[in-house]
Amino acid sequence: MRRFIFGMVLISILSCDRENDFDAVLVEGPAPTDVQANLQFNNMTPPFSVTINPTAKGATAFEVLSGLPAQPATLVGIQESLTFTYPESEENFFVTIRAIAANDKVTEEQFELVPPADPCAPIFGTPVTWDDGGGSAFEFGFNGAAVEVVENPDPSGANPEISNVLQITQDGGGNFDGIGIQMLSNANFSADDKIIRLNFWSNVEVPIKFAVQQDPNNDTEREAEVTVIHTGSGWEELRINFSTATAGFTGNADGVLGVLDFESFIPSGEYIRFAAQISPGDDVAGTFYLDNIGVCP
Repeated sequence: MRRFIFGMVLISILSCDRENDFDAVLVEGPAPTDVQANLQFNNMTPPFSVTINPTAKGATAFEVLSGLPAQPATLVGIQESLTFTYPESEENFFVTIRAIAANDKVTEEQFELVPPADPCAPIFGTPVTWDDGGGSAFEFGFNGAAVEVVENPDPSGANPEISNVLQITQDGGGNFDGIGIQMLSNANFSADDKIIRLNFWSNVEVPIKFAVQQDPNNDTEREAEVTVIHTGSGWEELRINFSTATAGFTGNADGVLGVLDFESFIPSGEYIRFAAQISPGDDVAGTFYLDNIGVCP
């Protein structure tokens, strides 16, 4: 009996020693290594949806800091991911990954979030800038809108350069006033990228309807229109995505070229005129500016 008790005590002592050794290994074990953020952009233009899938050798959990202002750290387990939305910014964001081991040792790494290259396709044969070699054949206003080429009165924001721009003045007397720009060469929408980039200045929030037209209009290609919102913050880059366009107004019951008025329509041909209406349907008076139509970064 004494031998049995002694044996049990010895086993307990050995067991305790092994547990102590195991605890020592946990405490003295290494911190995680090879920390990776594994950043994945889910779209190609801002705002960017980015998925973060942290990994590391020896980690059992991660703290993820997105780099977004006022965004707290988020704790995730292994093989878990997080998705954040990043706005367009002049400076890149930095993602911080804290890899945590079972012994609570932490390895921290920071990763720069580099946006993908802008996939801009040159739709305009001759982008319109109103500077040397980049003008238009002519431009005109209608229904109470007037246009004039002037020097950029507010070099800031999305258009910080001192250069020529198109001034648009509306008297507020016509609720469907607007402008037309006859280009030096055709805009070609045959590529998959249907986004026209331009700079527009306004100090009030307004919807702007942009259109591409032929001359004569609706000859072989249907007029296409897209409306976007300018926030009123001065010079902004607007991206006019004509893959979301609708067919322009004709007043014909059957439309034209087999496409009804205001029906969804994605242009794929060539156009020579670019048009805009500021807050169509409303009597809006004010001065606005337009520049860099069809210019890729």
